[in-house]
Amino acid sequence: MTPNQNATSLVQLPMYDWVEVRMATDALWSSIRCALTRQGISSPETLDRDQIPEVAWLSPRLLLSQTCGLPLVQHLRGRVAVLGRFCFQGQPLSGHYHSVIIARDTSVAENFESLVGERVAINHEASYSGCLAIKRWISLMAKDDVGFSRVIRTGSHRESVRAVATGFADTAAIDCVSWALAKRFDSITKSLKVVARTDNRPGLPLITSRGSSPSTLDALRIALDEAIRTLGPTSRDTLGITGFVAADDVDYNIIDDDLRRFGAVALTMDDLAEVGRD
Repeated sequence: MTPNQNATSLVQLPMYDWVEVRMATDALWSSIRCALTRQGISSPETLDRDQIPEVAWLSPRLLLSQTCGLPLVQHLRGRVAVLGRFCFQGQPLSGHYHSVIIARDTSVAENFESLVGERVAINHEASYSGCLAIKRWISLMAKDDVGFSRVIRTGSHRESVRAVATGFADTAAIDCVSWALAKRFDSITKSLKVVARTDNRPGLPLITSRGSSPSTLDALRIALDEAIRTLGPTSRDTLGITGFVAADDVDYNIIDDDLRRFGAVALTMDDLAEVGRD
């Protein structure tokens, strides 16, 4: 891919694109697009919200998207190029993030064993922050095997929050950026407590097509950094984005290590139940 061949490129920013912040996400893309133009890279006027992200990630037309660290190390390594990650308010300048363990019952914080036999909500099995993170947390916390009575697959962090708040589930691991969004836009979170937090891990990777040239990768990273610095303060505050950190897939080896150590941990033997998606 060369700078002059992007007229039909595919661009997405899907991972935190809540309805309430879409105007700010669009403003972010406009800022990125202007910065790309200054780098000699043409790009679409608007984000593609129709293509399924899992399909878009492997498209040869992909100019920019965002994935999760777990699918990166499971399926995308060697098939996409990692550009870096955003930094968020209240999180490390390195662009790392964590998950919060939420519950309605604050006694979980003092008595971990009270989770035994309870219902856990996960957004997806392929999510680091919503699934593998809680497997790792449980494995490190528990003296003996801990089993939930039921695993509820919700399809999104937002629905996992709602599942716990409405009593459909008892606990969940929520990406801290999604938790910040939920606290701002869902009053239902007032009934919930953070009872623990997981260790920091590299934030969600921004990716492009593996076929991108080294000069295009450099230009994309320069444009992303410039776009965050020139983004309007209202949009930046709405999204909670404070910066961009360049990275490559080697930075996500720690997630690969977690997958090897904790990926086979069984949350329960029950079949996954399905509830609504965003």
